Amino acid sequence: MFKKYKLFVEKEIGDVICCLRNDRGGEFTSLEFNNLCSMNGVNRQLNTAYTLQQNGVAKRKNRTIMNMVRSMLSGKEVPKEFSPEAGNWSIYMLNQSPTLLLKRLGVA
Repeated sequence: MFKKYKLFVEKEIGDVICCLRNDRGGEFTSLEFNNLCSMNGVNRQLNTAYTLQQNGVAKRKNRTIMNMVRSMLSGKEVPKEFSPEAGNWSIYMLNQSPTLLLKRLGVA
């Protein structure tokens, strides 16, 4: 799958992937994958597995979204079957909210 993804991304943006950062969760730790990366000049950066501090923005954002979902559902005593809809609304609200980066850039 990474081979397909790499080809797609490089054609789409017109540049090569030079760095790949992931945790040591096991998905990308095979010898074959390491050889593929070294043959294509992809620098590997492995973080400590299962640490939010090192796994970057995505996992912290997922945690924020899930906290918002739980808060919405429990605040109005809505059944858990509505979790996907609450997730969609949480993401929508986060996308509409101003961020510090936008403030620094003078956009918000």
